[in-house]
Amino acid sequence: MNGLLPDFTSAFVRRPAASFASGITTRAHLGLPTLTETHAAFDAYIAALRVAGLTVTELPSLEEHPDAHFVEDAAVLFHDTAFICRPATSTRRGEETLMAPALAGFRRVYAKGDATVEGGDVLFCQDRVLIGLSKRTNRVGAEQLKQAILDRLGTVQVDFVPFTGVLHLKTGLTEIAPGVLVHDPQMRLQTTILGLKIVTLPAAEGYAASVLPINQHILIAEGFPTVEALAAQHYNEVHALPMAEIEKMDGGLTCLSLRY
Repeated sequence: MNGLLPDFTSAFVRRPAASFASGITTRAHLGLPTLTETHAAFDAYIAALRVAGLTVTELPSLEEHPDAHFVEDAAVLFHDTAFICRPATSTRRGEETLMAPALAGFRRVYAKGDATVEGGDVLFCQDRVLIGLSKRTNRVGAEQLKQAILDRLGTVQVDFVPFTGVLHLKTGLTEIAPGVLVHDPQMRLQTTILGLKIVTLPAAEGYAASVLPINQHILIAEGFPTVEALAAQHYNEVHALPMAEIEKMDGGLTCLSLRY
């Protein structure tokens, strides 16, 4: 068991469309990514998921939605439930609608009304769920998701984490091992997270704060020695992946798949 969630067995992914470089990014200073190199990085990512034991379902590219390969933002999966999100950015609206049919095997709960919520702001830890309050996830959306989680998981601890400085909660904060979070110093937390150890990375390695544990494996971005050393302390199977092209479009390891 991964704490609150069962071991992952499967994942949805969506191959980046030819239009992907026209998506939303705050990292234009890194230059434009190329489709060939992005697809090579995506293939390496899928291969790592399969080595970690997951059955991978690849959904078709969506040319009209250049950010749609960040499938984790469209839904949050926990046990038999799929919470269908509502993106905050108008250009991403519709991704969740196109994702929902693939989740027909789940009990689906939909964000409603004025809610905005994206899966990149939701972190299931060993003993609690953290929901980031950001430009992408508002309190209305967080409250709706919290209720959906409590309806299915009972008296689990759900903490709201307001922050600034990075795109999503999991851009700058993930759980590398039970009770141990890695943190990008560019992320400014506006609350104290009690009961968890937070390891703040060197500024030059902040991008690597987005790590992806999968059962007894962990995926990390290649080229970041601090995170690689931390991962090696907790996992025998460490997969360092090329993420430079994905980073150019504000992407990370967590957002490229929807795991269950």
